[in-house]
Amino acid sequence: MPNMNWAILNSLQLGRYAEYFAKMEFASYGLEVFSSEVDDRGIDFIVKDKTGRFSEIQVKSLRGTGYVFAQ
Repeated sequence: MPNMNWAILNSLQLGRYAEYFAKMEFASYGLEVFSSEVDDRGIDFIVKDKTGRFSEIQVKSLRGTGYVFAQ
């Protein structure tokens, strides 16, 4: 069972966890996930769907409640 105590993670750890979680969710739907070596353009990873379409993904994480935006 995963740890759900987000308070023990620093900002970098929380962000990394959210990014890996998002990658695994996309992969669980059969999408191909491509990670970049360098994050210099604000793109965390790219996914390719079954029709061959590519999408650039940027993941943001948030502790607690607040405004949530998904595009």
